[in-house]
Amino acid sequence: MIGLKRGIVKLLPHNKKWKLLFENEEKKIEKKLGDLVIDIQHIGSTSIPGIPAKPIIDISMGVRVMKDAKKLIKPLEKLGYELRREFGRPNIQTLFVKGPESKRTHYLHVMKYNGALWKNDLRFRDYLRKHPVRAKQYAELKNKLAGKHANDRGTYTKSKAKFILETIKKAQKMLK
Repeated sequence: MIGLKRGIVKLLPHNKKWKLLFENEEKKIEKKLGDLVIDIQHIGSTSIPGIPAKPIIDISMGVRVMKDAKKLIKPLEKLGYELRREFGRPNIQTLFVKGPESKRTHYLHVMKYNGALWKNDLRFRDYLRKHPVRAKQYAELKNKLAGKHANDRGTYTKSKAKFILETIKKAQKMLK
């Protein structure tokens, strides 16, 4: 149901169980980390009903300050997460992954709670949840790109960036 080899792009139809898998993981993380975490959110395509997704649960975790991310390493390792230093952005985001490279199951994005990245992740998700036409456009783009870049996740991801930024701008305009 979840898990995908690192670097591969394979989309599956939306699965309602992804929400339950997130909620289960959220409880484990909250229990292990307690007050180090302000909020945990399900993000990415598995959090948006009706659109296809890589079967990997994306989680956004908000902390007070990014230096707190260092305190998370050992407790998260006990939950099966691995710090991916090469994919983090110092003082902005720290990435942890769960599952072996042959079957990644979770991406945990640690960032400053209510910072720009936090807000943009939630705006994108929430906008697509509320705007089915835009969500359908995103699904079509994802399917097209997955067909072209099945073995090149980096290009697949970069090719979605313009659409994502445009959607975030639409969401921001609604807030004004």
